[in-house]
Amino acid sequence: MDDIERFAQAIRVAGSEVCSAERNVAVAEAEEKKLVAQCKVQAEARGIKTNAAQERFADEDEKVFQARLTRGISKGELAAAKANLMAAEVEFKAWQSKLASERAERRVYGA
Repeated sequence: MDDIERFAQAIRVAGSEVCSAERNVAVAEAEEKKLVAQCKVQAEARGIKTNAAQERFADEDEKVFQARLTRGISKGELAAAKANLMAAEVEFKAWQSKLASERAERRVYGA
């Protein structure tokens, strides 16, 4: 029973990491959108009227650049958390399979 609880705990921890990473991605995306919108307002105030020109103005802003880097890092952390969750699940399934094989051997060989 200790093995089952160990696997369950590993899956809970990995699930918590995924939750935290999802939250970080959402925050990073919202921050990026907010900064782009603020840059577009600044561009409009400077007489830049087209959306493409406003986008370019935002692209040149250092804060927007940093926000995009943060979003990318957050997405990488999310991918890593999902991989950890998948690894915990695979480890559990391998353990489950091993137990099933041992039971089948006992039936066959009568041990």
